[in-house]
Amino acid sequence: MSHWFLKYKDAVLDSLGVHLSKEDRILDFGCGTGHTVYSLRDQGYTNAVGYDMKDYLELRTPADRAYFHIADFPGNARLPYEDNSFDFIVSEQVMEHVQNQVVTLRELHRIMRPGGHALHVFPARYCLLEPHIHVPLGGVLGHRWWYKIWAMLGIRNKSQKGLSANETADRNTFYFVDGLNYVPNSCYEAVWRQLGYEHKWIDQETFDTHEQVFVRLVGKLNRALPFIGWMSRTFYSRQVWLTKKASQSLGN
Repeated sequence: MSHWFLKYKDAVLDSLGVHLSKEDRILDFGCGTGHTVYSLRDQGYTNAVGYDMKDYLELRTPADRAYFHIADFPGNARLPYEDNSFDFIVSEQVMEHVQNQVVTLRELHRIMRPGGHALHVFPARYCLLEPHIHVPLGGVLGHRWWYKIWAMLGIRNKSQKGLSANETADRNTFYFVDGLNYVPNSCYEAVWRQLGYEHKWIDQETFDTHEQVFVRLVGKLNRALPFIGWMSRTFYSRQVWLTKKASQSLGN
């Protein structure tokens, strides 16, 4: 997890005009090591909890396990939370791994309170360098021959050091099928509308609140040339703000 949310949380939420109270119920969906939950709780958000399908937790004490729920989430399952449970949901580098995104987004919608919000941060579909396997356009060009070319050129992630080009290509091909699901932006927008979310790509807010001066300058340019934000979420990273409508029925 990149911890983008922790780094820019206050600035981005301020720019959106959203205030999280210390009593709000917050879910880190795909909590990984638990770092985000710990950080939020240390800041006084005592109702911050985490969910993940696999146990990557780095517990500070055995009692801290009560803050987390680790369980598989098959396609017909429900998340282990009541309807309208959470004021805010965040995920970082998670959505690109979800195989059945409609089921997951419907469940996240169910457990959000009406008027509640979610922030999802995840790589762009046409990311020039796929961040998990480090292959150029590796999230969309899912062909073994493509992975083999780059493996022959020496491209490896940390877990692939010392593997042959064929072994690396096989692993990347398997991972593309089993572990990646890069949905186009336009398809996301249609799904969000159908499920009852209001959505906002927060490219501008991301640019404006970034710690690097150059990125903030890009934000100023984006106000005049909005296609820069489109390019960012198409080829680099996506940050989307979802709000559960106050009253609607779920789409089929």
